[in-house]
Amino acid sequence: MKFLVLGIGGDARYGYVAKALADDGYTVTKDPSEADVVILPFQAVAEDGIHVWGTDEVYAEIMAKVPAHALVCGANAPDREVLNYLAEPGMKYFNGICTAEGALTLAMQHSKKTIWNSNCLVLGNGHIGNYLAQILRGMGAKVTQASRSVEGISHAFAYGNQGIHLNEVKNVMAQQDIIFNSIPAMVLGEEELKAIREDAVLVEIAAGRKGFDQELAKSLGVHFVQGVKLPGNFCPDTAGRAIAEAVLRLIAEAKAE
Repeated sequence: MKFLVLGIGGDARYGYVAKALADDGYTVTKDPSEADVVILPFQAVAEDGIHVWGTDEVYAEIMAKVPAHALVCGANAPDREVLNYLAEPGMKYFNGICTAEGALTLAMQHSKKTIWNSNCLVLGNGHIGNYLAQILRGMGAKVTQASRSVEGISHAFAYGNQGIHLNEVKNVMAQQDIIFNSIPAMVLGEEELKAIREDAVLVEIAAGRKGFDQELAKSLGVHFVQGVKLPGNFCPDTAGRAIAEAVLRLIAEAKAE
């Protein structure tokens, strides 16, 4: 089985995807016509609608050479049905781990305080938010986790943290040293942003829709940092291996059907 990995050079993860597959004994080719499996970046095509995201490769030219029998793996593709490795159950957890550790690294770079003994607020209780809360507590932080659901709030308490409803965030914001948002929706309004202290750091993790108005945050003097491609920037080896393993599991499932 021969693999064609696209996106190498635009995101460090994909070089490690190719390495992981080669280390496991698979053939990685640069010739699209030889490919049995094509692995696309999370975002297959750049904003210009022409190039493979993050590279100078022309998407349509490459895919036109790919054999009809080839499986295409990615989160999306403009003209192909894909096996979505981002939605693969195991991948959700590993991507969450890599994203959370990248966000933690950003916080440590921008905060003037240790994680130990800091008041940390985590917005969201998905894979990213839950793992982030866990590692923060393990480092000695005093963690509050905000959720929309009773289940999410209960999960926070069950793991030794404080749990609050998102509607209550404004009541605890002034005590926080570091705030992490993992929710891809507007959850922090003007009232919450005004309550953030000058010495606090707000880390935006959510992709796509953001958790707050960044222009408003700037005007209010909020120190915030945008997490971009956190797995690729901070732990590409682990993230690349996770993608490769998710793809292999998806192929095995497809063959079993």
